Amino acid sequence: MTRPHIVVLGLMGAGKSTLAAALCARLKVPWSDSDRDIETLTGRTGRELAADPTVGVDGLHQLEEAVLLGALVAAGPSVVSAAGWVVESGLCRSIMRHRAAVVWLHAPASILLERSRTASHRRPLSLPEVEQLIERREPLFRATAHLVLNATDPVDRLVERVIELRTDHSSR
Repeated sequence: MTRPHIVVLGLMGAGKSTLAAALCARLKVPWSDSDRDIETLTGRTGRELAADPTVGVDGLHQLEEAVLLGALVAAGPSVVSAAGWVVESGLCRSIMRHRAAVVWLHAPASILLERSRTASHRRPLSLPEVEQLIERREPLFRATAHLVLNATDPVDRLVERVIELRTDHSSR
């Protein structure tokens, strides 16, 4: 089965956008970034949407799901940096597995916390909150991903590993 897309998954601070941008530059394909696409669509960040009582976290998650699924039905190959929450949606997991080579950027809680402190599009998380997210989502990330990568590896090495995965999938 041909998987035209690459989806980069991980928690906030894993480096999804950094890896996706490097992959797009290397592969010369379009890039869909959930956070950026939602902000373009609504004019507000995920943090602002989650804080808005008329949207809230559930409304934000619906937008994240819609943006991901919209990107995965596109005809051409692309790279998608998806919101971490989408792995909690059975529909998203199923479509990602069938329409994309799914890459999970795994990192320890301390690294994720340190990196995410500069993210203005989401509310800051505490270490216990990050640890809870890891505990809840790690089994889902593992079950969904075709490739698990260490988010602390150099970006060039991560790109090479994804290219190898994509080559393996296209030869089947």
